Amino acid sequence: MIIDVLVEGPTDEIVAKKLVMNSGHEFGIAFGKKGHNYLQNKISGFNVRARFGNPILLLVDFMDTKLDCPPDVITSWLPDRCDKLFFRVVIRELESWLLADREGIANFLSISKDVVPQNPEALHDPKQELINLARRSRRKIRREEIVPQANVSSVVGPGYVAAIEEFVEEYWNIEAAMERAPSLMKCILRIGEIE
Repeated sequence: MIIDVLVEGPTDEIVAKKLVMNSGHEFGIAFGKKGHNYLQNKISGFNVRARFGNPILLLVDFMDTKLDCPPDVITSWLPDRCDKLFFRVVIRELESWLLADREGIANFLSISKDVVPQNPEALHDPKQELINLARRSRRKIRREEIVPQANVSSVVGPGYVAAIEEFVEEYWNIEAAMERAPSLMKCILRIGEIE
């Protein structure tokens, strides 16, 4: 089955593609990549698109929505959701799913697994945690890619997206991550139901 995705940004696209392909489906088109406000404003149109076209996997970071609980995101944004629009809320943000593979992220960053958080979905800011872990990397290239440069307004380093892509494609163990990220497990199970 070809599955399209609707995501906030380029790192979300990388992860969504891995999830779709890992579930035995074919990756279609990536839509969005313009932030969560774009997703919220355009979701009705994509709901129609899903009804008449390929199924669509939508991923949104819970922390960006400013709502009280994940189910509120779905009912608030799209109360009449088509059954081919698979709306998944990432707790708290996508980087929590990456950090959930403690061994993979430790190997990628050349750090001790012991400093990687045990419960990434409980972190206030998983992206910042990933950046802070990269600061400890024994590999200079990882620090330069992921950590923002001093006196620069960017919250991530210049090679952040490329580094995340490399991690997801070569290091990330989804099965290991599912054990520490319940929202990832629910997402994987939901994708597996797509026929």
